[in-house]
Amino acid sequence: MGDYLRLLTINDRDIPLASLQRAVPTVAIWSVDHPGLLGNYLAIGPEYGNLQNVWTTIERNPVAPNTLGAEEVAEFIDSLDAGGPASASRWLAEYLETIRAIYALRIYPEAIVDNPQAEDAVYAVRSALRDAVGGIGQWDGHGFTNEDDRLIWCDPRMERVGKTEAAILDESTGLWIPFKLNLEDPEDLEAFLKGEVPKRPRH
Repeated sequence: MGDYLRLLTINDRDIPLASLQRAVPTVAIWSVDHPGLLGNYLAIGPEYGNLQNVWTTIERNPVAPNTLGAEEVAEFIDSLDAGGPASASRWLAEYLETIRAIYALRIYPEAIVDNPQAEDAVYAVRSALRDAVGGIGQWDGHGFTNEDDRLIWCDPRMERVGKTEAAILDESTGLWIPFKLNLEDPEDLEAFLKGEVPKRPRH
């Protein structure tokens, strides 16, 4: 898991803290003042208020001119040529221009390692955010997912571990072709980066 998981959304509405707490009742989620910045961030962990054992924090960055969010979007667009497939790069370049907010989940691996349920809890919170505002995903060291949360773009230098739900864009129809991608299979990954469904997709 990378240091950051991000949800990039065209929906700029605020998500009430209580909504997340109800959606993921098995973990503690609370608001913390953000030192040096206006506003606050959310902390997630096993015990309310315990900042020494936080699993992840969530920061919401609006995307507007001269904001950190706008800088991040520009960096993402600039990075698209480094990976593929090209069809996803083109789709992402257009989609990213419409983003209104970025939810950045910072992961603290040293805290998660001590609790085997922590990783599931972090993904549950991410799922609750995605259910509330939709959007696409960006994972450090992994790539981008589409609105169905399937991997659509990756950097060839990423860590190649396991299998994942993926999709290729059919640009003639605008529809995504879903399949399961074996990241550890060089032939599968090469086909994916070329914009082709691997010859032996596992549905």
